[in-house]
Amino acid sequence: MKSKCVPLLKIGMDESIYFDLSTRELFIQEFIGPFTEKTGSSYSKSQTWGISAFIGMFLIPLIAKQFNLVSLVPNYINILCISGVGFLMGKLLTVYLIDRSKGQYIEKKFTKKDVQKILSNLSNLRILAITELIFIFGYSIFLAILPTIENISLKATIGVFLLCFSVSGIHFSAHPFAQQKAFRILKKQIKAGKYDES
Repeated sequence: MKSKCVPLLKIGMDESIYFDLSTRELFIQEFIGPFTEKTGSSYSKSQTWGISAFIGMFLIPLIAKQFNLVSLVPNYINILCISGVGFLMGKLLTVYLIDRSKGQYIEKKFTKKDVQKILSNLSNLRILAITELIFIFGYSIFLAILPTIENISLKATIGVFLLCFSVSGIHFSAHPFAQQKAFRILKKQIKAGKYDES
């Protein structure tokens, strides 16, 4: 089973504290820059790919409108396809950028004070989980009323795409629900005295 690691606290320009949910251990993840290739090449492939994806997400709906492709497809299928493409592109771009910018994995012995500082960041990260929940709730209502809508404008279609793209980026970069699980585990570990100094 692939381990799932979630960011909990940024501690520097190029370092963040992560939590590994499979081993239930904290560690420091070093970053070599969000658009920097590990190979140190003169240009960034990830940045080039990201710009292409960003341009593409505006060109695809415009081309579809030009050739009347959107009107040929029922609203429900059209929106599900646009949502899926937005979500998938957000995932691919986010995962690609994060993987390309990860540097050294640093092990450290964390104290109770360190963990309490991490836990104090809980309220900030909870906002991400609430945002994702609101999106899921709102999107479910939107899908429920979608059959009653006759025509969807190009602006609305682009809006749905951008929303799914953005939420996908939040989900796959921060893993908001997994973060909340990590905080619950850390609280239990503190109560059990795991980080008490001997």
